Amino acid sequence: MASAKPKRGARFRSGLIGLLMFVAAGFFLYVALTAQKGLPFAQHEFRTAAVSDTGDLAVGNDVRVGQVRVGRVDDITLADGVPQVRMQLDDAATQVFKDGSATVTGRSGLGQQYLDLDIGSEPAGVLGEDEVLAVQRSRSAVQLLDLAKVFDPATQDASRSALQELGNGAAGHGQDLQDVAKAGPQILPSLGTTARSLSVDGGRDLTSMLQSLESLSSRFAGREQEISSLVGQLDTTLAAINADKGKALADTLDIAPEALPAARRALEDLQQPLASTNSAMTQLQPGARSLGDSTPDLRGVLVEAPTPLDKLPGVSDSAEPALGSLTPAVADARPVAPKVTQGVGFANTPLQVLAPYSPEIAQWFTHASFALSDGDAAGHHLRFTLMVRPESFAGAAGLPDPTRASDPYPAPGQAPNDASLGLLPAPGPSNRTPEEQPGQGDSAAGGGLLGGN
Repeated sequence: MASAKPKRGARFRSGLIGLLMFVAAGFFLYVALTAQKGLPFAQHEFRTAAVSDTGDLAVGNDVRVGQVRVGRVDDITLADGVPQVRMQLDDAATQVFKDGSATVTGRSGLGQQYLDLDIGSEPAGVLGEDEVLAVQRSRSAVQLLDLAKVFDPATQDASRSALQELGNGAAGHGQDLQDVAKAGPQILPSLGTTARSLSVDGGRDLTSMLQSLESLSSRFAGREQEISSLVGQLDTTLAAINADKGKALADTLDIAPEALPAARRALEDLQQPLASTNSAMTQLQPGARSLGDSTPDLRGVLVEAPTPLDKLPGVSDSAEPALGSLTPAVADARPVAPKVTQGVGFANTPLQVLAPYSPEIAQWFTHASFALSDGDAAGHHLRFTLMVRPESFAGAAGLPDPTRASDPYPAPGQAPNDASLGLLPAPGPSNRTPEEQPGQGDSAAGGGLLGGN
C-alpha cells in the first residue's frame, strides 16, 4: 500500500523551520566569532593612543581605568615607526581627554598584559576619535620577567632552578598553605616580635647566625653519602629507642632528675684531673714528637741488630773466665771500700780550700816538669839557688816594703794577672823551643824558686 504524500502546507512549514534554524545557527556563529568585541550591534567608542613599547600586548587584551575594565584592544598598528593602540570602549559615555596617558602594564608574572588608561582632566578637552594621544604621554611597558635580565646568566639559572624547586615543593600542599593563611592572624604578631628581636643591634646576631649556617653548610659539601648513611643509622637508633614503646627511654627520663645533678658533680670533680692530664700531655708532647722523629732510626737499629747480636754468645763465652777471675779481687777489695770512703770524706775539706787554686797548682807541676826535663851532659838537671831580695829583710823586720815586686799571698787566679802587670819577675832566657815555652804565669811561678841549669 503506497504511502500518502505530505500535504503542501506541511512541506512549507518544514522548509520554513529549517530556514529559521539555519539563520539562527549563522547568528550564533557570528556572535561566537565576534564575542571578544562585545555584544553584537552595540554602540562602541574608539580612541587611539601612541605608546613607546607595546611589550606583549595583544589584540583583545583589556583596557582598564583604575583597574576597572572599560574596553578592549581593538587593533595595534605602526605609524611612522611609533606603535599605536586602537581602543574599543564599551560605554559610549566614557570620555578620554587630551592630557590623558596610556601604559602597557603586566597583569601577572606570567606575561599577560593590559592597557592602563588615564583619561586625563576635563579642562584639557575631549580627545576625538581621529586624534591620537601623543607618545610623550605614554609610559614604557614594565614586565616583571624583565627584572631578571639585570642578573648574570649564572644567577638567572640559579633563580630559575630555585623557582622550579619551590613549585615542586609547594605542589600538593595547597591545604597546608590554606592552613597557614588561616593561622596567619595568630602567627603574624609572633613573627613581628621575632623580626624585631632579629633586627636588634642592626641585625648583627642574625648576620652572625647566617654566617655560621653558611660555614656549617660548607662543611657538608662532598659528604652527602656519609650524611645519608648517618640518617639510615639514625633510623635504626630511633627504632631501637622505640622498642617496647619507648619504655626504656621513659624509665631513663624518670631517673634523669636525680642522675643529672650527680653526673654534674662528677664532671666538676673531673675538671682538675683533666687539667692535670692536659698539662701532662702538653709536657709529653715534645718527647712524643722526638720519639716519632727517632722511630725511623730505631727501626733501622732493630733491623740491623740481629747480625751483631748473633755474635754476642761467642764474646760472652770468651769473657766468662776473665770475669770469674775478677770475683775474688772484688771480694778482697770490699773491706777496703769503707776506709777509702772515710779517707775521701776527710780530704773533702782541704780539697775544697785548694780547689780555687787548681790552675796555679797545675802550673807549678808544669813548671817543675819543665825544670826537670832539661839537663847538661854531666847529668845535672836541677839546682836550687838562694836569691836574696829586699822583701826578705823587710819581712823579717815586720815592715812593709814598697819596693817589693811580688804578692806573697795572691788570691785564686791572681798570680797570672800579677805576672802580666809586671809585679812578678820575668823569666830568664831558656833553650826551649817556642812551642815548649811556658806562659807568663808559668815563668812567674818558676822564676823565683826553680832554675834550669
